[in-house]
Amino acid sequence: MPVNPPPRQYLSNAIRKRGSALLHQQCWLWGQDIKRAEGNLLLAHGFERARPPDGVAGSSQYTLAVAGDLSVRLWGFGIYFGAGIGIFLNRFEFIPREARRSDLWQAREMSALPRAKDFSLLAQTLRWIGAYEAWVLRTLGPEHRKACLVGWPGAATSHCLIAEAWNELAAQVERSQPIPGAAGCRIAPAKARLTYNPHTPRKERTHGRSRGSRAAASV
Repeated sequence: MPVNPPPRQYLSNAIRKRGSALLHQQCWLWGQDIKRAEGNLLLAHGFERARPPDGVAGSSQYTLAVAGDLSVRLWGFGIYFGAGIGIFLNRFEFIPREARRSDLWQAREMSALPRAKDFSLLAQTLRWIGAYEAWVLRTLGPEHRKACLVGWPGAATSHCLIAEAWNELAAQVERSQPIPGAAGCRIAPAKARLTYNPHTPRKERTHGRSRGSRAAASV
């Protein structure tokens, strides 16, 4: 007997609007973290940096291993999250797209990606960003993010509430998506979901590639 594929999932306009504003701002904040006078904060957090090959224009990419086989990859134009096949979010559109973790350097190389068939990784992506922002606040205090947002017009949220905003958005996504094959059911409660606890930062590296480290995960 043939099995019907699960229905395509959609994000509400409210979630997409909020996600777009937060992600556009977040990419700016990561850029400020990279340019921090005291040293590149992404490298301090454990990311590995790779620059475009000689003669190729584009954005550097920063990669971090997180829980299990999952990894995060950041560019100036968006974020990848997954294990091999994952999702990509462009900073200018909050639409999850299926993507592989590939060495790409320009946003146009990601423009033809198909929309994700489900959003099982989306909430994890948002919670990882929330965990990163909680680490920034805990490590550097509120003044760092406050200073970062001085040059950003129309901040999407207060500098002290960025982590909370991402976690709230993740919860909205989780509540809106049914469990495949279980009509009327919703995604598991928060205490049963994977969360991320960013590690204590290592000493920064200032040249070449810096190896990423794994952030602890708990259930």
